[in-house]
Amino acid sequence: MSQSVSSPESAAWELPADRLVGDYSLPQCRPLDDPVAAVAAALVTPLDFPPLSVCTVAGDQIALAVDRGVPQAAAVVAGVMQTLIEAGVSPANVAVVCAAETSEAEYEQLLNLVPDEVRVQLRVETHDPHDRQTLQYLAASRSNKPIYFNRTLCDADVVIPIGTMRLESSLGYVGVHGGLFPAFSDDETRRRFAAPSSADHRALHRRRHEEVDEAAWLLGVQFTVQVIPGPGDSILQVLCGDANRVAEEGQRRCQTVWLHSPPSRAGLVVATIEGGDHQQTWENIGRALFAALQAVDEQGAVVLCTNVRQPPGPAVRRLSAPRTSEEILHALRRDHSADAITAALLLESRQRCRVYLMSGLDEETVEDLGLAHVRDQAQVGRLGQQYASCIFLRSAQHAMVRAAEN
Repeated sequence: MSQSVSSPESAAWELPADRLVGDYSLPQCRPLDDPVAAVAAALVTPLDFPPLSVCTVAGDQIALAVDRGVPQAAAVVAGVMQTLIEAGVSPANVAVVCAAETSEAEYEQLLNLVPDEVRVQLRVETHDPHDRQTLQYLAASRSNKPIYFNRTLCDADVVIPIGTMRLESSLGYVGVHGGLFPAFSDDETRRRFAAPSSADHRALHRRRHEEVDEAAWLLGVQFTVQVIPGPGDSILQVLCGDANRVAEEGQRRCQTVWLHSPPSRAGLVVATIEGGDHQQTWENIGRALFAALQAVDEQGAVVLCTNVRQPPGPAVRRLSAPRTSEEILHALRRDHSADAITAALLLESRQRCRVYLMSGLDEETVEDLGLAHVRDQAQVGRLGQQYASCIFLRSAQHAMVRAAEN
């Protein structure tokens, strides 16, 4: 007997079933068949909040703030627009603001499910954290940090954030408003949040979380739309309503689906990142690796199975420098590049276990980073035969592991 494991490319290899101490290949609930209808229905009965249709009045300027990497973002936007149109909102009064990292393909597909007569009236922009003309100073935080937001969001009467719900323990997660701030803030703020210390130190991470909540409150945002992700690009559920209530319920449901509790750690952890290009990012490599590290034995091995083709960013490239780990870590602690948290985790993991990467990158690029290059599924199958125990994490960018200690 063996367990068949699908790669992001739908290929398969064999992991021996008698060595699997944790097989997390199937979601705990069924993905939505019609996410557009599910979004519209959720907006009729939001959690601890009036229906969206009664929260707007004629002439309101409305902004949809769409975070990067939201599964089926086009369906979510279409569901929100359907509700707004039925409430009498003019599409000409709606702006869709995409996060700075939104790819050209994501941008082009975002309004695909919105009717043509509505789409032509919408204003669509991509946030630019470097352009001061498109930013507005809002206030100083309690810690005396300046809070800047995208000007379109500041000028709107109603802001509707659209984001992905994650477990609180997920790498770099700063709460239900994290897809709003610092995502739609200025470059300096975003770089401050990107520092590895933001994820490393619990007290600092808590302060970042509080700053995010404060920024959303100062912007006047109490309502949010959050997606509970499923495997790949699927959606398990959409939660709308009061942000605090959505955060509470979202954590409960994410724990049911994405918090895994194997009976022990394993010598080999195979973690996949499924989904389209918007999921195949170095940020998600960091999230998947962080989850896998909670499950792997010391000096074991982690295999990250991805379709990432994006070249390493400036912080990750530091891993290929001919310097000691201590010297690289010192440089990373001062690095505020967007990929600095992932880079620091990759460096740490190299001291704890062997990390293999299957991706769309060439072997030289991968090995220069101190990672082992995986060519094909057969190689993963052979690795499975070398370890006495294995754990499989599907869509590991959404997962966390709480393994019993051996």
